[in-house]
Amino acid sequence: MNLERHPDQTVCIDRIERSSYCEPMKNAYLIRASAKRLQLLICAAGLAISATALNAAEDTGWVEQMQAQEAALAELESLHGPFDPSLIEPLQAMIRLLEEQSEHERIAELQERQLALMRTNLGLENPQLIPLLEEMVLTRVAIGEFDGVTDNLQMIRNVSANDEDPDVLLQAINALAHWYLTGGAGDSNRRRAANFFEARELIEDLEDAAEELYGEDDPAMVPWLYSSAMNAYQLVGLLNSEEGASGPTIRELVRHDGATRLRTSARGFSYNPLRSSTVTPVIEAGELVGELYLRQGIGKIDDMADIFEEQGNPEARAMAMIYRSDFQLLMNRGTAFSRYREAQELLREAGIPAERIDLFFSRPQLLPVSRFYPTLEEAIAHQEAELASWRPEQEDAIYVAPFKAWDESAPNVREPVSDSAFWEYENNYHQVDLEFNISSRGGVSSVDIIAAEPDDRRSRRLARTAARDLRFRPAMEEGRGQRLRDVQMRVLLPRRDD
Repeated sequence: MNLERHPDQTVCIDRIERSSYCEPMKNAYLIRASAKRLQLLICAAGLAISATALNAAEDTGWVEQMQAQEAALAELESLHGPFDPSLIEPLQAMIRLLEEQSEHERIAELQERQLALMRTNLGLENPQLIPLLEEMVLTRVAIGEFDGVTDNLQMIRNVSANDEDPDVLLQAINALAHWYLTGGAGDSNRRRAANFFEARELIEDLEDAAEELYGEDDPAMVPWLYSSAMNAYQLVGLLNSEEGASGPTIRELVRHDGATRLRTSARGFSYNPLRSSTVTPVIEAGELVGELYLRQGIGKIDDMADIFEEQGNPEARAMAMIYRSDFQLLMNRGTAFSRYREAQELLREAGIPAERIDLFFSRPQLLPVSRFYPTLEEAIAHQEAELASWRPEQEDAIYVAPFKAWDESAPNVREPVSDSAFWEYENNYHQVDLEFNISSRGGVSSVDIIAAEPDDRRSRRLARTAARDLRFRPAMEEGRGQRLRDVQMRVLLPRRDD
């Protein structure tokens, strides 16, 4: 696992600036970033560390500076006591020195002492603790202390409730939910399922809190509504996984929601007579387990479209119609194409040039799209950025953007993304390059392996399993899907056994 700190605490701002409906969120982050920088400047006031001295632990200058800070800490503690705020400065200096040597275990100890000092002097739930708590998250991610990450993110959520900007709390809850979905999931399918439902409850709370803050008709609701829709996709993907995630997810779902929502047809589900908690969904051919949840996701996108209609924004409403159709395709509903055509007409009425509309729909798009883009130009920029991240060796090959799987137990579900995650880490990925056909309805067939690194049988099998379950918005001409042959794609599979 490789940890990379963001170069600036304002990591999310550039992402937020891409979407025109997020201006309130963007302003909140700018204010938050300024506060963080001020807090860090206060903590590091008077600190001057030679870059040369930080190059290696063996360097005499580095050792001397570390000893000097330790001596300053001891003297201040002797003069003023163990909880005087003057101790923060030498502690911060020691942490910065240790960061150069990646001494994360020692850093974690010093950060705990910093936290105790700041809580004593500022209060247990003062929002000024947030920058330090975020630094503690980064440290614990680096050493793999994932339970500690969860605790720190929960503390950030608690203190964010006291921030003057209520959006800070929304972002803190969102970050905690993302952690449960990704890094905090653990290695077992049972824990992954339990943590998924922790995240799901947080996402539901987020939508309720956002509605209370903004009002149900405010465009600021859009990202939270789409987050709920994406969570529905993730749930259905886990329920339909063939690699071990489905069983624990079904059991957790029944515990949280009951079994009724698994009924998507007259056949519904069956109970194990020996274990009343065990439910086996019985579905029709071509049907997905838990389709009702995808329909709930469609309902969230309909709410988004209503907001844009109320705002008199036909382009954003057309984009919402496209995303709604994408969810219909995930359910293998042919009616999606009539709605794609309606969206194209609405885009033309909004004054979007025909050549840009044609360009957008000429490219096959893996579904669902992780983020909602309210303008066609933002959506095209997203397409091009994804395509630019990889291309096959053959110059004339037809290819699509890489697919990064969520987990090896759910290779058919794309990895969740978040604009609130201030940490970065990379799993160990196996990469498999595939070639396949995309039907006029977006299905995948005739999957072949081109290359694999490392080349092992399990990665090949997982990649084929993932590809066959994927769904694309097919390339379209005049509103009708086109069949494509020999399309190439790179699949990235997180492997826990590396």
